[in-house]
Amino acid sequence: MLLRNVSGLKLEPRTDEILAGLAAEMGKGKLDLVETILDDWLMANAYLPVPHALDEESEIEGSA
Repeated sequence: MLLRNVSGLKLEPRTDEILAGLAAEMGKGKLDLVETILDDWLMANAYLPVPHALDEESEIEGSA
């Protein structure tokens, strides 16, 4: 996913502050974080396909 014209993206100061803090905490740029959030939201709401679907024979680690 490529974000275009993001320099014109207007965010409320509190939203911008939270994104900047999260980006710093995660060691990412703010624009990279916004891209990740949008990508996850689009997949969760079925606008984008999930990249790796699990089938019944797939091995998984951990527990639910």
